[in-house]
Amino acid sequence: MNGRRRARLAAALVLAVLPLAAAGAFVAAPVPSSLLDRGPVSSLLVLDRDGEALSSAPSAEGQQSYPLDEVPAPLRLMLVAAEDGRFLSHAGVDVRALVRAAKDSLAAGRVVSGASTITQQLARRLVPRPRTVVGKIGEALWALRLEVHLDKERILLEYANRLPLGRGAVGVEAASRAHFGKPARALTLGESALLAGLAHAPAREDPHLHPERALARRDWVLARARSLGLIDDAAWSAARAEQLELAPPSASGGDAPVALHFVQRQRRRASPGVAVLQTTLDRRLQREAERIVEDELGALEERRVGQAAVVVLDNASGEVLAWVGSRDWSDEARLGKNDGVSAHRQPGSALKPFVYGLALSRGFTAASLLADVETTLATDTGSYAPRNYDERVHGPVRLRAALQNSYNIPAVQLAERLGPARILDTLRAAGFASLDESAEHYGVGIVLGDGDVTLLELANGYRGLANGGVATSVVELLHRQGAAGGSAAPVPAGVPVRFLPEDAVALLTDVLVDDVSRAPAFGRDNALDLPFPVAAKTGTSRAYVDNWTAGFTRERTVAVWAGNFDGTPMHNVSGITGAGRIFRRVMLAAMREIAPARLVDEGRFESAAVCPLSGLLAGPHCGHAVAERFLPGTTPRERCTSHTRVASTPAGCASRVGPALELPPRFRSWARGEGLALADGMASCPTRARAVRLLSPLDGDEFVVDATVPSGQGIPVRVDAAATEDVRIALDGAPPRTLAPPHATWLDAAPGAHELTLFVDGRLVQTVRYRVD
Repeated sequence: MNGRRRARLAAALVLAVLPLAAAGAFVAAPVPSSLLDRGPVSSLLVLDRDGEALSSAPSAEGQQSYPLDEVPAPLRLMLVAAEDGRFLSHAGVDVRALVRAAKDSLAAGRVVSGASTITQQLARRLVPRPRTVVGKIGEALWALRLEVHLDKERILLEYANRLPLGRGAVGVEAASRAHFGKPARALTLGESALLAGLAHAPAREDPHLHPERALARRDWVLARARSLGLIDDAAWSAARAEQLELAPPSASGGDAPVALHFVQRQRRRASPGVAVLQTTLDRRLQREAERIVEDELGALEERRVGQAAVVVLDNASGEVLAWVGSRDWSDEARLGKNDGVSAHRQPGSALKPFVYGLALSRGFTAASLLADVETTLATDTGSYAPRNYDERVHGPVRLRAALQNSYNIPAVQLAERLGPARILDTLRAAGFASLDESAEHYGVGIVLGDGDVTLLELANGYRGLANGGVATSVVELLHRQGAAGGSAAPVPAGVPVRFLPEDAVALLTDVLVDDVSRAPAFGRDNALDLPFPVAAKTGTSRAYVDNWTAGFTRERTVAVWAGNFDGTPMHNVSGITGAGRIFRRVMLAAMREIAPARLVDEGRFESAAVCPLSGLLAGPHCGHAVAERFLPGTTPRERCTSHTRVASTPAGCASRVGPALELPPRFRSWARGEGLALADGMASCPTRARAVRLLSPLDGDEFVVDATVPSGQGIPVRVDAAATEDVRIALDGAPPRTLAPPHATWLDAAPGAHELTLFVDGRLVQTVRYRVD
């Protein structure tokens, strides 16, 4: 072996040994005493609006904690059985459990079980690390270090004193008092097993809310303890026979925890020297909202909806009555400590009412005609083709119908006419301070929610609509008290700001409560159909990542977000089928024992029968008319000329007599696709059969997907065919699918070469090839 090869080998050995040496030095180093110091419990107390504690003896996380000096023997055995059966024999990392977990996860194609020991879990709480490969390695090294310097009793004690076990309790002593109203040393074996089992999922298996789940988990822990030889058959049988006897609210420190995200927020914002904060929170409504979130998310789990957030405001005062930040504060896997009320997310169509309200203040009426036809807009970052949720176009639509059915294409066109800068000014005046980029940055996509806002901003914006277009700050505190007992004044509500004229907001509210106009897209029996008038709107962000519902009565505003904090898309869940379900139940709870005041004074409007196709006064040839409301002086004076009656006999053709439409050119392609008779078509005589063909895409087309363009990119498909013809398309050899009138849709912009085949009445008539880069 020559010198160069020996040098390389030596270098390789050094590089291999150095990490091991460094790891060994790390494990051998003493554990800093400050790491195990829990510190004093903070004395700041947060109360609800009635003066009851939201958490008794709250810690720095808004939770209750009573550290033990020794873990009682039954509880010690149950913790080992529940969390780490080989705790007494491993050195901090259980290699056998790691192998088992890896095999199970590989077989299932996903992570189905964990392998963290009690020591690793303690290390994670002492030195939090990201859940990555590097983070797991660091966690394992800390576990080995703890095992070297602490005995098993001390490790189990430190773990037991830091374990979140629901009801805001941190540690087994606090949990014992919260759930059973007695100290941990007085727990029976069955109660110890139930408490240890809560470490798995404290909220989901809360015995106060879900006793069946809690008992099933208790029995599993007892069976595991029996199989490990920690208890005998007699003890196992007696513990399983124990009846569940929970502490009443008075014994467990009230029905705490309540609104842990809200409590934590108040603690962070509290001024130095403040000892007591009396908040605006309504305990009854808060608890009911928390239960509703848990219930509804349980029903939506199969659709990958893991989290939700709720906020309820009193419209007159701006007081926060309920604040649910997540499904479960203690759920680390779903990032439960994230606060969905204050998190920044894309609101989808939930911002549309502010844009339509601005339009109503600038000469538009609820009957103004908007174009819902295929549209491509030029933006600074390229062309932009908005798409409707149902992937169809609906021709001429009235403003009322466009908003209530949440059509995207007319909304984008309206935003272009109003201008992004004017829209952004309105939104900021309404309280959306998170929209801090330039108007050029958001563009017309702002109307579709292409800008991050918080649920609290959305709720307060809708509250501003409930108050006639005037925004004020929300109120979270009623009273502050210093450590010496001195009283502090309430936090001021802020200066009112008008962001829309009152009359425009009144008409907008009339539109938002209109269930009939919403029916074409959402049906009559939907989550927004409540027993009292509610002005509401839903929103869904791109790829089903977020969905929202916000709405108001005269007295209350409710806003709901649903989704996943890690950005995992939901499965085919819209604002009305996801967040809307929670919204409905929370609004019913918020309005309980309240007689709803009239939301809209209909006497302030003028009424007229208009043609739904033109928005003008209904004429003699209009098939039917709809009643529309207008602000005084804005009722149209012209009668509809779109509907007419043609009687003509072109040379060489049979006589034609019947109703027909006179439409602007931009609507004629839509009308032909719908099979509607156009006046100019009836007055002419075709001399040859029209060839059915693809108008888009064309053979040889090339498309480029631009990641900087707002949502809505896709491949437009349009077929020139009569409404009576059976049109089908097949992409890349897949089975043909029907293309209903107006024979238009969108295909996903999947990269690569594609072949699209057109069938008409069962015959193959055309094949085109296109490419997406």
